[in-house]
Amino acid sequence: MVKWPPVNPLDEDALLKAFRSGRWGRVPGGVVEEFEGEFAKYHEAKYAVAVTSGTAGLLLSYLALGLNEGDQFALPAYTFIATATAGVMLRAVPVFIDIDPETLNMSADSLKATLEEDKDNRIKLVVPVHFSGIPAELNEIINASRRHGAKVVEDAAQAHGAVYRGRRVGAIGDAGVFSFQSSKNMTAGEGGIVLTNDYEVYVKVWSYHHAGRDINGEWYVHRLIGWNFRMTELQAAILLSQLKRYDEEFRVRERNAKLLYELMEGVEDYRPVKPPAHTSSSNHLLPIWISERLISRHGKARVVEEVRRRGGEVVEGYPMPLYRQPAFKDSYWRLPDYSRLSLPVTEDACRRVIWIPQHVLLSEEETRRTAEALIKTAKELS
Repeated sequence: MVKWPPVNPLDEDALLKAFRSGRWGRVPGGVVEEFEGEFAKYHEAKYAVAVTSGTAGLLLSYLALGLNEGDQFALPAYTFIATATAGVMLRAVPVFIDIDPETLNMSADSLKATLEEDKDNRIKLVVPVHFSGIPAELNEIINASRRHGAKVVEDAAQAHGAVYRGRRVGAIGDAGVFSFQSSKNMTAGEGGIVLTNDYEVYVKVWSYHHAGRDINGEWYVHRLIGWNFRMTELQAAILLSQLKRYDEEFRVRERNAKLLYELMEGVEDYRPVKPPAHTSSSNHLLPIWISERLISRHGKARVVEEVRRRGGEVVEGYPMPLYRQPAFKDSYWRLPDYSRLSLPVTEDACRRVIWIPQHVLLSEEETRRTAEALIKTAKELS
């Protein structure tokens, strides 16, 4: 089994160098700024702000782009809860959009229909998620959002290095947010980063993450109400080291994902979710649809249990659509009653989609073992 996060000597050396410098925080720092510059360059962005988490990055991006109390924001119903709660913390209202079964990303057609129904223009922000590392259909989503007057934040938490029509994701919309939480393809245990090509957005995000200070102002003059969401030098040192070898790991994951597709070819009970031809996935996850036949007989949990018993590494994934999470029933936030909402593809995905984690794809042996376990499970449960 591939250990994740990995213990790499180069990362260790970089961490020790930052540790021994005696400058552990962004202030006075130096490594954080270097990492911001390199990560922005890698993703073809002008500006970057490193923060404490992807969740913090989403919150700051939403705020910098003008999401206010009572506004609505559109997001896929198949995503981690932070995509929604970052807006809820600003007293904005989530509008859940169904997903495309081919990619598990926000359905552009469903988004367009929702925007057309929004006659009062309450939807001020659209948040496509690059789920599993497969880029969302950004051209259609951004064009529809622009026509509606809505800003676009890419939730790229799982999509480090992913490519959409020749461009790396993260700075194609108005802003993009990546996560460095411990399961991610690049990790410092925790952390996040905001990318943008808009200087005004950059300045606001920088100020909000730095206690409301002006980017070029006096130290104890605070122009905005902000937080301390600063990344440490120690985290940045690890991430900067990882970034230097990321292309190599990206190619290994991509190669083993293609191997798994080949090994699963013709197995009727599974359908791997593949990136469209005009994209390259980061392969943070490799999602697989299980047949209705297996699910109706055994359920997702049983299939996962049997695959693991045979040496494969898979996880169940999201157990319910985001709008069914108990948190959204908390009366404190004054959210709509989502109990009657039913988005069919999202509901089906929560019943029938399992995930292979990214670290499996760093090993051909582990990839083959997991594919073999999946195939044996399908045969024995049939």
